[in-house]
Amino acid sequence: MIKLTRRTLLVGTSAMTMAGMVSFRTMAASRTYHALLIACTEYPALPQRNWLIGPKNDASLVHEYLLKSVPDPVRFAPENVTLLAKDVPGASGLPTHAAIKTALADLAAKVQRDDFVYLHLSGHGAQQPQMVKGDETDGLDEIFLPVDIEKWINRDAGVPNALVDNEIGAALDAIRDKGAFVWVVFDCCHSGTATRAVEVDDELERKVEFADLVGGNEAERAAAIKAYDEVISAAGSRGVDDNGTRKPAFSLTPTGGEPIAKGKLVAFYAAQTVETTPEMPLPKGMADAPRFGLFTFTILSKLAENPNVTYRQLGQAVLQQYSADSRTRPTPLFEGELDARVFGTDKTDAVMQWPVVIKDGEATISAGLLHRLTPGSKLAILPSALSPLSDAVGFLEVQSAKNLESRVKSVEFDKKPALKLADIPANAYARVAEIAVDYKLVVARPAATKGLEKETALVNSVLDQLATAKETGFNIELVESGKSAELRFAVMRENAVPGAAKDATDKPALWFLPASGDVTLTDGSKPPLIIIHLDDRQKLVDATARNLRTIFRATGLSRLAAASDYKPEDVDVQFQVKRRDKDGLEPLQASVVPRVSPGDEVHVLAKNSSDLLVDINVLYVGSDYSITHIVAERLAPQATLEEGLLAFTDTSFGMERMIAVLTEAPPESEKEDLGFLAQDGVASATRGTGSAGFSDMLTDLGMAPATRSVMRLADRSGPKGAVMIFPMETVPRA
Repeated sequence: MIKLTRRTLLVGTSAMTMAGMVSFRTMAASRTYHALLIACTEYPALPQRNWLIGPKNDASLVHEYLLKSVPDPVRFAPENVTLLAKDVPGASGLPTHAAIKTALADLAAKVQRDDFVYLHLSGHGAQQPQMVKGDETDGLDEIFLPVDIEKWINRDAGVPNALVDNEIGAALDAIRDKGAFVWVVFDCCHSGTATRAVEVDDELERKVEFADLVGGNEAERAAAIKAYDEVISAAGSRGVDDNGTRKPAFSLTPTGGEPIAKGKLVAFYAAQTVETTPEMPLPKGMADAPRFGLFTFTILSKLAENPNVTYRQLGQAVLQQYSADSRTRPTPLFEGELDARVFGTDKTDAVMQWPVVIKDGEATISAGLLHRLTPGSKLAILPSALSPLSDAVGFLEVQSAKNLESRVKSVEFDKKPALKLADIPANAYARVAEIAVDYKLVVARPAATKGLEKETALVNSVLDQLATAKETGFNIELVESGKSAELRFAVMRENAVPGAAKDATDKPALWFLPASGDVTLTDGSKPPLIIIHLDDRQKLVDATARNLRTIFRATGLSRLAAASDYKPEDVDVQFQVKRRDKDGLEPLQASVVPRVSPGDEVHVLAKNSSDLLVDINVLYVGSDYSITHIVAERLAPQATLEEGLLAFTDTSFGMERMIAVLTEAPPESEKEDLGFLAQDGVASATRGTGSAGFSDMLTDLGMAPATRSVMRLADRSGPKGAVMIFPMETVPRA
């Protein structure tokens, strides 16, 4: 939890002069863009339960995006994109250890100064006792598994044919030594310490237990596993370094100075070293959706929505989407030259619009599910790419959508008749006309638990009642246990959970778990739960309804980030952390999940660089789904807000979020005050369609909309708004 420490300073500032941005067009036109995509699915040396499905879909999706959807003037020529995968069109071979090393060496040989190299590795990661003692602070080598790995026999050799972190770093250095810029994405993980209380049918973790990698006879296997366990036990807190900062799996970025001539590096990691990352059917809710790595799909969807961002902004967008999907784990990590622009693109306004292609009596656009277009989405038909929305000659509706393409039809909408395809202007563009946010909370029923059959039946009966009840303050969709969901129920006793305290109760309880189904009892965190009394059904109804109402509102607030239409140059919001035992403030980057402890403070610095009035509300969403409304202020044009917001206490721990809500304020309007969203948390102790603007969507959230809220887009009419999410993890002070 937190305590408020308001110290407000609201001051006017002089107009700021924006420094001109250097165009990258000349560089993009002259540089060569290279890509190496590695997808490992089937591992002959491993049990088939360790085989994956998603990596080949990841590679196919990234391949299609690079060749067809990157913004001009960036161009990945087919001959410069190497794909190593099985059963993927365009692949040049299998992702064996030798093939991967050869492809990396080929890149190092042919790249020139200022070239761009994109690397994507999807598959299994793992850990092994370090081959060179003293080489790793935790005694473990992080490894990526090509498809031809063999069983681990002795420490000196490690896992045969595995790519070790040092090996990957050396290969990337060889490319960077030529002056090329490298962006590498690792959609794999290496270990996991969380306990999964609910099995998720649709999710498969991309990691292999060390025991599955070990060969030899029974005695040799037992000795190897014992040696590994001893390293794990001695490693302490492996997910963070000595300063409490999260550690990436592969140490690729330098800690000291580097030659100026060396190319820059950006690295994206799906999870920190003690977490797992899943693959699953995506996008959510689509029938027969193929499996993708969650990390890969989220990166590509955020890029498709807005390709003109920096790597830091892209990382922030990924974390915000995880928050919107109620994912507290894994924790992606981003490092390197994060303030560079993705692919070196120009700093331009991204407009969600695409040429309308009419062929054989059908209309299509080169955008789809990755751009958040779904059947029913409305797009305005514009005579040209530069036309304002007010010049719309008609509207299109998405009939069916693939990841990067949609089939559309002309429809009557907004008092405009449906156009015949022949009447759509030549060279017309289709621009997104509205942004929809689906507030519905998908909830998975509890799985059957041996010895708790009566309690589970009672819970399911209560859920059936609440799902059909009116005016509950929430909107849920029930799915069976193990199916894709944003909230999961489990019926179990606390003392049956691994890692439970000695005084944990043996009373049956209803647990409220995140999408992953994990139960985390470390670092002081604990999921919400309700003790089940078979003789008091109404008490369970009331407590469950109260918790669902609280969770619904907290998750809905995170989802509003999808409707943001402010740009950083309009209003800049920065949060800063003051550590209890240190002087000064350190910036809280939205692309990083920092760890904070009791006594630390959070400050805000907001600058309104626009020429309009802007209302800013700051809220804090706790790990218990509480919402604390901290501040509501109106910023005049060119004004600055500096505020000491809160200090952390020791009453709750876990993944929490600082949220800044910005709304454009019409002249002479009342200040937007979101105090009505404040709510208490969920106890973890054992003892409507057609909204006019962003403010209406916030009101909808407070009223628990039936399905979704829609913000109509326009050129200038209707106030703009944004939700900015800054996740953090609160942990006990060491």
